[in-house]
Amino acid sequence: MRFISAKLLLILRSLVLTYRGMTSPTDWNYYEVLDVPNTAPQSQIYDAYLKAKETYSLSNPKIFDVFNAEEANAWLQIIEEAYSIVGHPNTRRIYDQELNVTIPNVTIDAPAQGQVSDALTQDNIPEGHGQTPISVYPLDQSMEDLIEKQDIYDGLFLKKIRNYKKIDLQSFSQKTCIAIRHLYAIENNNFSVLPAAVFVRGYIIQYCRLLDLPEKQVVTSFMSLLSNEQ
Repeated sequence: MRFISAKLLLILRSLVLTYRGMTSPTDWNYYEVLDVPNTAPQSQIYDAYLKAKETYSLSNPKIFDVFNAEEANAWLQIIEEAYSIVGHPNTRRIYDQELNVTIPNVTIDAPAQGQVSDALTQDNIPEGHGQTPISVYPLDQSMEDLIEKQDIYDGLFLKKIRNYKKIDLQSFSQKTCIAIRHLYAIENNNFSVLPAAVFVRGYIIQYCRLLDLPEKQVVTSFMSLLSNEQ
């Protein structure tokens, strides 16, 4: 097996202990998972991803000196999760913002406008506008009807509602305490990088409460989609 850095070795040990029921899961640092510095160019991250997949492949018999089969599969999933975030400039910038890391020449989508000011209360909402706990937005009857009649609530539709109600991703994350990378995965139906279902259910409940959506219907719909992808 290739040389493993001290930080990566700690992560691997933590993963093994987690899956053997000896400790709690950690929130992986994706750069350390891929064993690259946080200043690495995208080409280096891609090369590291390919090397990691090869090194920890189940076809490599030496991997079982460290993991059993379940642990090896879990680690490969974490490698895929890491690359799905830092391997793409848009999601990487979002992730770097969470880590307070600045990487130049990487852009993200502009935030939505319409956050609630301290002076704006239920009593002085402009006519023809709706309100969430953190935003005010112009009502669109066609969109309201679409939400009311919707049967399937996937991530793309949740994103559409969030944008309609003028809540940018950063504000949503701050209000719900859900990591931006998880919000991004939900809203792009990137089910493979989401955490355990029990956590995802809690995230969707937070969506419902912040966006004023029918909780039971939305949670049942999204969790059904998640289950079908697993």
